[in-house]
Order: sequence, then structure tokens, then C-alpha cells
Amino acid sequence: MMDDDQKEKPRVLLVDDDPDVLIELSEGLAALGLPALTADTPVEAIDLVQRNEQLQVVVTDLQMPRIDGIELLQKLTMLRRKRPLATIIITGHASLDRAVGALRLNAVDFLQKPVLAEEVAHAVRRAFALVEDSQRAVAAALANGNGETPAKTVNRPNYLKALVAARADRDAIFQSGLFSDPAWDMLLDLAMAEAGGRPISVTSLCIASGAPTTTALRRIDELKEAGLLDRRPDPVDRRRIIVELTDLGRSRMEAFVKKQADRLGLPLD
Repeated sequence: MMDDDQKEKPRVLLVDDDPDVLIELSEGLAALGLPALTADTPVEAIDLVQRNEQLQVVVTDLQMPRIDGIELLQKLTMLRRKRPLATIIITGHASLDRAVGALRLNAVDFLQKPVLAEEVAHAVRRAFALVEDSQRAVAAALANGNGETPAKTVNRPNYLKALVAARADRDAIFQSGLFSDPAWDMLLDLAMAEAGGRPISVTSLCIASGAPTTTALRRIDELKEAGLLDRRPDPVDRRRIIVELTDLGRSRMEAFVKKQADRLGLPLD
């Protein structure tokens, strides 16, 4: 639980090498009741994170000099292992391919430039909710004991991340064109997002699949027809369409994940 002094301090950090973007977004967020610190370089962002423990959400561009957005997220993950930061990615069309790597780092949301302060505020509030849910889960674990995971038990979200990482390894070792259909990748991404309590939009799912948008949208339709996923409007932002597993899709992914863990002798928690 934060004290009153911490509550008054900004919990959001904006990172972008374009000063105009920083000014526009910081002023817009402040007007919406979300004051933010700003950094125009990743190095400054790292320094601010080290000096401001109350920060909970980082909103960062991907295309920046010296240290790019993905490397920044990796460094921040190392810095804040005990109190991880939720991250929101903002990028232009030229760097959509690099956004896939950011989504693999468990980014909460992905926004395409040009972006309005209202869109960023909506994503930030979702991120705050996820951070609070995570803190409550940790508190509950500590209340029930020492909060440690039992020996030989694998955390489900982490195991799903490992499966997703294995996909990247596969593409690095083999010719990536050999495994071009995105349907399975989408199901894995949806399962990982659900396990982490993170909603995923149609846009984010298409980008994360690594396939052309038209192909990805066609696969989403086919998976919906198969009864494995569904789409619904975001109750807060009706322009945003959320994709989620159906009960059938969830049960089949659960069966798959459990079978793979069992084969390795690693029961899931």
C-alpha cells in the first residue's frame, strides 16, 4: 500500500525522443488526472526509474537512438524484478515488426502513432488495474505463507511465455518461412495474455502473429468459426475490439499446456 506522499507523485513515465510528443502527451495526461514524468532518452528513463520507486507504468516509443525501446524494456525488467513495471508501446507504421518483440516482453498494450492522450490514458488505467491485481496476488500469497512457489511447480504464465520464446528460438534455428501460419501463434498469445490478466486487441494480436494483417484477420475469422475464440467491444473504449478464448478454446489450450508440462515432469500451479 502506498503512503500519501507516493500517491501524489506521478506513477507514469513517458519516454520518447520527440519533445513535441512528450509535451503533448504529458499535458494531455495531466489534464485527465494522470500526471507523468518524461524522458527524451532511454538513459534518462532508466535514471528516473531508479530514483522514483512509485513509478508503475512506462509508456515508451520503440524507435530511439543509442538504446531502443526493446532494449530499454529489457533493462527496466532487470532493474525492477521485485516491483515490475507495466509497459505500453507507442510506435509508427515503420516499426510495427519491432513491436512484436515488445509484445513478447509482456507489454500491456500497443498503440500506433499518431496517438491521442485519451488513448494513452485509457491504456494507462488498464495497466494500473493489472499492477494492482498483481500486488493483491502477491499479498495473498504472503498472507498464506512465504509466497514461494512449491518445488517443481511451474507458474502458468511463465510456462506460456517459455512456449512463446520457444517459437522465437524455432524461427532463429530453422528458416522462419517454414512455419508461416499464424493460427497457433495467435492461440498461444491469447492464452499467455489471459494467464497474465492482460486483454489483447485485434490489432495487437495481428501484429504479434508476425503475419500480414489480411492473413492474420482471416485466421482470426477461421478460429472464431471453429469456436476457439471470440471478439467483443472493449466496454471502456468501443473503438477497440478485444479478442479472447472461448470456453472451448480455453479448455483445449489448457489440455495442451498441461500435457506438455506433464511430459517434462513439471506440474503447473
